[in-house]
Amino acid sequence: MLEKYGATRVDVDLDGSLAYPEPQTDVKDNAEKHSRTKPLKIDEEQLLRAFYEFKIQDVCDAFKFPRKIQATALIYFKRFYLQWSVMEHHPKDIMLTCIYTACKAEENHVSAEELGKGIDQDHQVILNNEMISLGFDLIVYSPYRSIDGFINDMEDFIYSNNGQLQHLKDLQETAKMVADKTMRTEAPLLFSPGQLALAALRRANEEYPVVNFERYLNNVLSRQYSARPVPELTVYLDAIDQMVNNLVTPTAGDMKHIDRKLKYCRDPGSHEKYPLILFFYFRYF
Repeated sequence: MLEKYGATRVDVDLDGSLAYPEPQTDVKDNAEKHSRTKPLKIDEEQLLRAFYEFKIQDVCDAFKFPRKIQATALIYFKRFYLQWSVMEHHPKDIMLTCIYTACKAEENHVSAEELGKGIDQDHQVILNNEMISLGFDLIVYSPYRSIDGFINDMEDFIYSNNGQLQHLKDLQETAKMVADKTMRTEAPLLFSPGQLALAALRRANEEYPVVNFERYLNNVLSRQYSARPVPELTVYLDAIDQMVNNLVTPTAGDMKHIDRKLKYCRDPGSHEKYPLILFFYFRYF
């Protein structure tokens, strides 16, 4: 009876009878109910993944890995989270495993110990997640080789001289920087490497006008066995452009609340003062 109504909440009537108030909610249960963390929302998961996709590029740059490793790691990361939630596997750990696996797939071997030591992380975490990340095809085709191919093709298309060759090199490098951004969008999961490359080149050509791009697209498509009309291809290129325009690069400050929320989702008893994401951010960036 005391447990149900509380020891101090009993009224004594004039006739000596006891009157009990409404049952009281257990204070501890009530506190747990209000402190219970809700799962991450879809947009919070997307923002967290976007943050770590940006960090994949930063880590690859820090190790001076070629772009193909960066692209492969990003595709692995995206494919992994098509099947899993960040609430099941923390993206910080999966990010490192994807970079490690990409190095192996692209024959640029770096040991887990070396990678972990370079960023002050436990290499065993990388190895523990390796088998989980192998649930999809390891062969990845990025837009960078396609960009090189189209640039070589443009040399013949415009009968380039020495001056134009320099412009083509500028166009090539700018297109690859655009492709770096494109790889952080959902476009690599939806469009072919050739389409990604053409979208990057078209965008770069607006900054370094070298060719009449629509005329060049007509020339390229006319050489295809089953040629598609330019307007149809343009729809795809416009869609890729829109994804790049909408790309958001979250900061560590943006992630502070989400990371704390994720920490409690994964470990409700965790009360660490400083989230790991801030350590990771300030350690390298």
